[in-house]
This record gives sequence, C-alpha cells and structure tokens, in this order.
Amino acid sequence: METSLPQTSSFRVTGATAGLRLDQAVAQALPGVSRETAKKLIAIGAVWVNKQRVKILSTRVHEGDIVTVHIGKHGWRKRYELDPTNILYEDPWLLFYCKEPGIPSQGIVCDDYNNVAAAVLRYRKQKTSQPYVGLLHRLDLDTSGVMLFTLSPEVNRHIHRQFQNHRVGKTYLALVHGNPEFQHTQIVSYISRRDGRYRCSATEPGKPALTAFTKLSDFEGYALVRAEPQTGRTHQIRLQLSFLGFPVLGDPLYGTDPAGAYPRTMLHAESLTIEHPVTGQVVRVTAGLFEDMEKLLR
Repeated sequence: METSLPQTSSFRVTGATAGLRLDQAVAQALPGVSRETAKKLIAIGAVWVNKQRVKILSTRVHEGDIVTVHIGKHGWRKRYELDPTNILYEDPWLLFYCKEPGIPSQGIVCDDYNNVAAAVLRYRKQKTSQPYVGLLHRLDLDTSGVMLFTLSPEVNRHIHRQFQNHRVGKTYLALVHGNPEFQHTQIVSYISRRDGRYRCSATEPGKPALTAFTKLSDFEGYALVRAEPQTGRTHQIRLQLSFLGFPVLGDPLYGTDPAGAYPRTMLHAESLTIEHPVTGQVVRVTAGLFEDMEKLLR
C-alpha cells in the first residue's frame, strides 16, 4: 500500500486528457498510478479538482482544470470502521463515542474515509435510510476520549447553542512532565497564532483561555492532571500546561520529548456533560483511558 509518489501531486488538464473520466485522467497523468489505484484514491477522498474534493469516478475533467492528488502515509487503504464497543451512549438524538488515539475526528485533505465522523455516518446508514450526523467539537489526532455526535439538525442546533453559551462541561486527563506543586489552580492566558504556530502568553494579544487544573497523582518524574477548560481554544490545554512548565508527555509541538519517547500525546477527553436536547436532563458521559495511558498509572 505504500507509494513512492510525493505526498502531493498536481497536474493541469490539457490536450488528450481533457474530457476523460477523473480516474482515467489521474492514471494517465501520474506515473506509477494504475486505473485501479486512481479509483481507490478518488473513493477515499484524496483527489481534488479546482480545490474541490471529488469522489465520483465518472466526473469528466476539462481543459485547464487543476487536479491535485494528496497521498497520506496510509495510502488509499480503507482501514477504519466504528468499534461498537466504543459507543458510550446512543439514543435517537445523540451518539457519544470514545475516539481512539491516532484517528482523525473528521476528514483530512488526503483521506475522507478513515475518520470518526465518516465512520459514524456509515454506522448510521445501517440503521436509517437518511442519516444525519452533526459534529460540533473535535479532538486532536493523538487525543483520545469522548466525542459527541448529533443525529438531527434540530438537535444539532440545540447542542450548538449549549457550546456557544459555555454550558457544556468538559474534563480531560493529561500525563505531564514534572510534579506540580499545586493541587488545584486556575489559569487565564491568551492564545494567539503567529508564524503558523499557536502561542500562549500571560497578556494580550490573543484570545482569552480559562482552564482549571487539578493534580490527581504524582509519579516519578511525571503526574496525572485533570483539566476543566471553560473556553475552547485550539490546543488550549496543551499550550497552557506547557506555559506552566508541565508539558504533556509526548507532545510533539509544545513538549520537549525526543521523537518516539511516547506513543502519542498523552491527553484524553475524560467526560462531556450536556443538557439533553429532548428530555432536559443532565447527561454526563465518561470514557476510560486507553492502555497506553493506563499502563503509566500502574
């Protein structure tokens, strides 16, 4: 399944390529790509025409079209489906799932198949002829834990308002370098993006970020910390823990570990609490740790 093609290949449709089906055009334009491989690349969502993802094999290309093929490290393999044992809660309106580490929350540029949102949609298609799957929050690739999917547009709007009004409760568990002196602390910082990187500072510029941290356990050289974010900034918990001097184990962006020291960023979405959009009851869903984090607590 591995390929020697570069990660991204682009070509302009000209001459004899114009008018061909997309799979034919890709196979003809890219050395080493067979017609069968081109079909698999299109099916997985790796092929874009004029900056739009196209997944219909029979689409005709036209003179001047720009076709771009993005190939990820896993190539064109369909390798991920929902694990029913990781469904934490399901009713006619909501589905909570425990995301595995290393699986994207939603489609990425080279792959619109192997992600949790797409897998939930495929799962729902087995149950209803017209499935709806809404996604209002995301977890980073390495982060495991609770994700919420809405199963109707009306419910999606209701939950969206809860997120907007900061009425959704979230807790995370992180394994961090060092042994913090605090048992409980709250940090307000500012998160900005400069030179393509997110940064955390004590003062503006940036968007305010508020998180409460509680130390749960100390180990030799590291600790288990619970984070309760009150805002939802990108990489908020990872940035703030690094800012405090206790970066998450294995964090490749904000930590200090050499590559391969840990299997991933040791961060887990422990729980999510909402008001049920139909019953009005408080629903709190929790997810246990995966083995890679669990074994460091023994």
